[in-house]
This record gives sequence, structure tokens and C-alpha cells, in this order.
Amino acid sequence: EFLQGVRSAFEIIIKSFAEGDREQLEPLLSADVYNNFSLAIASREKDNETLENTLIRIVDVAPLEAYMKGKTSHVTVKVVSEQINVTRNAEGEVVDGDPDYVAEISDIWTFARDTQTRDPNWELVATRSLD
Repeated sequence: EFLQGVRSAFEIIIKSFAEGDREQLEPLLSADVYNNFSLAIASREKDNETLENTLIRIVDVAPLEAYMKGKTSHVTVKVVSEQINVTRNAEGEVVDGDPDYVAEISDIWTFARDTQTRDPNWELVATRSLD
């Protein structure tokens, strides 16, 4: 059940990030992760660029580590996905990526949840990529 939730969260978060949808991202991310994502979105906006993300499929979601820090539970997972990522400038020209290339991307994401709360939702507290 947790890993299915990770799959859903992954799809929502990468789609919202590409679309620059801060409102959708904020409740799913810790303050630090949200600030990092928001800065990246702001940079694209400043440069008048858009990110096109096509999630082809999630290949695998595997738990790597689980631990408690005080009353907060943390679970780190590896998400392997196939994506097409392209950044375009205001004229629609590709400035990064390749619209015809499907990349296999491995992300390491850590989710956390306060075990003392009734709120069943987990928050993304750390991200890194193996690529």
C-alpha cells in the first residue's frame, strides 16, 4: 500500500513540478524540498522556459531504508522510471533534452510522517538522483 502511494505521489509531483504548479506541490513536500522546487520553477519562469515531462512508465519502486527519528518515521525508496524531459525557450525551441529520447531515471526519495498524528499522509523530505 505504501509503495502504491509512492507511485501516485511520484506521478503527481513530477507532473506538478513540470507544470510549475506550486499550489499542488506545497502540501506534498517538506518546506526545504518545496523551496528547492520553487526556486527551480522560478528560474524557468525568469528565463521564459517551459519543462515538458512525459512519464512513460514507472519501472520499479523499491524500499531502500526505513528508520525512526524521534516520533517521525522515514522511508527511503528508489523509483526507476522512463521519462522524456525537454526544456523549451519562449520560441518553443529545445534548449535542453531531446523530445525523441526516453531516459531511464533513478530517483532516491525519502518520505516522512509524524507517527503521533492522525494524518495518514506522507511528505517528501529529500530527493536525489543517481543519474
